[in-house]
Amino acid sequence: MVIVLLFGLLIGRLYNLQVANDSQYVSISDQNRIRLLYTTAKRGEIYDANGMVLATSTPVFTVSLMPAEIEDAEALAEVLVPLLADAEITTETVVEALQSQSRSYEPVVLKRYPYEEGLLIVTRLEEMRESLPGVVIAEEPMRYYPLGSLAGHLIGYVGKLSKDEKGLITEYNYQLNDWLGKSGLEATMERLEVDGTEIGLRGTRGLERVEVNSKSRPVRTISSQDPVPGNSYVLTIDAEVQAVMEQSLADMVAQVQRNYPKCRVASAVLLNVKTGAVIAMASHPGLDPNDFANGLSQEKADYYFNNEDRPLLNRAYSGSYPPGSTFKVATAAAILASGQIDPNETVVCSPSNWPYPRAKCPSSHGTVDMTKALALSCNTYFQEMAYRIGIDRFYSSCYELGLGQLTGIELTNEVAGLLPNPKWKEETFKDDPWEYTWRDYDTFYMSIGQGYNLVTPLQLANCVATIANGGDLLKPYLVQTITDAEGNVVYEAQRQVTNHLTLDEEGLEKLRAGMHAVIEPGGTASSVFRNFPIQVAGKTGTAQTGIQGDNDQEDFHGVFVAFAPYEDPEVAFACVVEYGHRGGTTAGVVCREVLNAYFKLDASPLPDWLPESSE
Repeated sequence: MVIVLLFGLLIGRLYNLQVANDSQYVSISDQNRIRLLYTTAKRGEIYDANGMVLATSTPVFTVSLMPAEIEDAEALAEVLVPLLADAEITTETVVEALQSQSRSYEPVVLKRYPYEEGLLIVTRLEEMRESLPGVVIAEEPMRYYPLGSLAGHLIGYVGKLSKDEKGLITEYNYQLNDWLGKSGLEATMERLEVDGTEIGLRGTRGLERVEVNSKSRPVRTISSQDPVPGNSYVLTIDAEVQAVMEQSLADMVAQVQRNYPKCRVASAVLLNVKTGAVIAMASHPGLDPNDFANGLSQEKADYYFNNEDRPLLNRAYSGSYPPGSTFKVATAAAILASGQIDPNETVVCSPSNWPYPRAKCPSSHGTVDMTKALALSCNTYFQEMAYRIGIDRFYSSCYELGLGQLTGIELTNEVAGLLPNPKWKEETFKDDPWEYTWRDYDTFYMSIGQGYNLVTPLQLANCVATIANGGDLLKPYLVQTITDAEGNVVYEAQRQVTNHLTLDEEGLEKLRAGMHAVIEPGGTASSVFRNFPIQVAGKTGTAQTGIQGDNDQEDFHGVFVAFAPYEDPEVAFACVVEYGHRGGTTAGVVCREVLNAYFKLDASPLPDWLPESSE
C-alpha cells in the first residue's frame, strides 16, 4: 500500500505538470531554451562631396547581462568582475545595472570593447561560461569617424539613449541600449522622413531566435532576420577645404592670442553662391565625435561640458555677433534698392559732419561716394544715407538679404541673430520711456553694424552670396544625396530660393564693384590680397563686442566677408574671430587661405606683419 501511495502521488504530480499546467510549463521551458537576440544595425555612412568617408562603423564586442536569466546578481558579479578586469566595472555597478533595468527581457550592456581587446576578453568569458549564467557576448557595430575632429560640429556625435529620451522606445521602437544621434547631422538625420518614408541614418535591427542548452551555450539558430543598415549620406562638404579652414582658424587664434589673450574662439563658412551648398563650415575649438562613440571619459567630459570656450557650440550658425563694418554691405544694398539715392552722390567725411549722436569715423576721408565709402569703410557716408532712406526701407532690404531670420540649414540650435526695427524696440523696451522709441541714433549705429543688430557667420555668408548671385536668397544645405542600403538614391537636394533682393542688376554690379574696391590698393583689405592669383571682393569689419565689462577701445571681434572670383562669383565667405581685433588682418587671412585651397591656387605666403587699416 505504501508503494501504491507513492506511485499515486508521483502520477498525480506528473498529471499536474504535464496535463493540468501543461501550457505554463511549456512556456517556461521554451523561455529557458530559446533566447531572442537583437542584432544592432549599422548606421548609414557619411561621405564628403568627393567620396571621402567621414563617418562609418567599426566592429566591437559587447558584454551584456540578461536579467531574466540571473538569480543571484552578486554571485555572478563576483565571478564576472575579475574576468573583465575593468576599473569601471565593480560588483556594485553590476548589481546596480541589473536593478535599474525595468525591462527584464532586454539585455543590460556592461561594456563595449574594441575588436582586438575584445577577443581576449571573450576568450576568458567563454572558458568560464558555466559560471556565468545570463552573460551574453555579441559583436555589433560602433560609430567611427576616420578623420577625427574634421567637420566634427557638422557631423555631430552619438550617445546612448538617455532617461529623458525613453519616450522614443514606444514611439519609434528604440531599446534602452540603443545609441542615437545627439548633435549635428547625426541628430537631425537620425529618423529623417520624406513622404512618409524614413530615410534616416539609423537602420532597422535584426532578430535571431537561438536555442541554448542548460549552460546557456548556443545550440542552433531557429530563425533570423538580418538587420538593415541605415541610409548613407553624401554631403556638400569638401574635406580638403574643410581641413584648411579648421587649421587656419586654429592658427589665427593662436597668433592673435599673443597680443590679445581673450582671443580663443573663431568660426567661418564657405558657400556655393549659385546653389547654397555649404562647402566648408568650421568652429574653433573643435569637437571629435570619436570621443563620444563609446562613452565619454571624465577628462573628455570636463573638456566639453566644463569649459568656458564651449567646444560643443558650433558658432558658425549658433553664435551671434555684432557685424561691425561688414554690415555696410547690407546698408549699401538698402540704399541702392530704395531708389532715393544716386550711388554717385557724395558725402563729405570730416569731424564737422560727426555731430552727436552720429558715430565718429576712424579717419577723415574727405569727399566719398558709395564705392569709396565701402573701400575705406566710411561711417559718415553710411550713417547719412541710411538716415535719408529711413528705417522702414532700410529694414526691408536687410530682411530680404536673410538677416534677422533662420537660414533653415539642416541643423538644430541655429539662432536667428537680430535685425532691429521700431516694432522690435517697442516690444523690447516697453517699460523704458526713452528707449521705447526708435531714435535717429538707432539708424546711425545700425547702418555701421554697431547697433542692436546681431548676425551669425552663416547669415553673413548667405547675405554676400545673395549679392554675388544676382539677388536670390538661397537656403543653405549640407546633404546633397541620400542612398538606401541597395544603393538607390532616395533624396537629392535642389536649389531653393527663399527670397529675392529688390535691386536690379545695375545696382548689384555697383555694390559688387564697391566690395571689389575693398581689396584693391587703398582698400581696407588690400594688404591681405595683394598679388592674390584671382580677383576677390570683400568687406572688413572691426566690431565692438558689446559685452559688459569689455573695453570699447581695445576689445573688438575681427570680421570679414567676401565672394570670389569677382568677375564670375562661385563662393561666398564669412568669418568671425572673437577678440580678433582687426577683421582684415585676422578673418581676412583665414579667407585668403580658404580661397587658396578651394581654387587650388599657389598664392605666395603673406609676410609675418601686415599693416592695419581703419575698418
